[in-house]
Amino acid sequence: MRLIVDFHARSVAGRGDYAGEAAVWADAIGEHRRRTGLRTVYWDGISHTSAAAVTSGLAPERGPQPSTGSLLRDRYGTGYVSVAIGFHHGDLGVVTVPEPAGDLMDAMLGEAEPAPHWLDLRPDPVRRRWDGPAKARVISGVYDPSRDAAEHIAVACLADAFDVLVHLRQVSPVRWLP
Repeated sequence: MRLIVDFHARSVAGRGDYAGEAAVWADAIGEHRRRTGLRTVYWDGISHTSAAAVTSGLAPERGPQPSTGSLLRDRYGTGYVSVAIGFHHGDLGVVTVPEPAGDLMDAMLGEAEPAPHWLDLRPDPVRRRWDGPAKARVISGVYDPSRDAAEHIAVACLADAFDVLVHLRQVSPVRWLP
């Protein structure tokens, strides 16, 4: 547990540097791909995997910042696919995440009928429906529900930032396998 706490305390969110070292991470991923020739899955938070620059709700004065994903999109075009995984509300075991504010993508997905489990934004009719500016809640390792109104990212165009949205209505704590 101490290692997990230490990791999050030293993470980009824990340091208050929400842009992180995007160029360093994108270079490392690109070098791995060049060296191995293998396809790569980059798993991180949506503020890092977004294929477009993001503005942090906790640091809006910084304006849009490049993300690792936006740098990878610049390099690989549509060969980089950005998937946003999020949820509406729930109990994470260590914190309860409230329902999102109505202006967040998470709320709009939760209210859609039927509520999608996943949504591919790449086909034109779907892209047009979700095209435009959007805000999405960020649940990081240092998430604090008392700051929920600021715990988000903003993008100029949702369909440019993410190719696929994966949405869960409600989450619950992990249950250990026997």
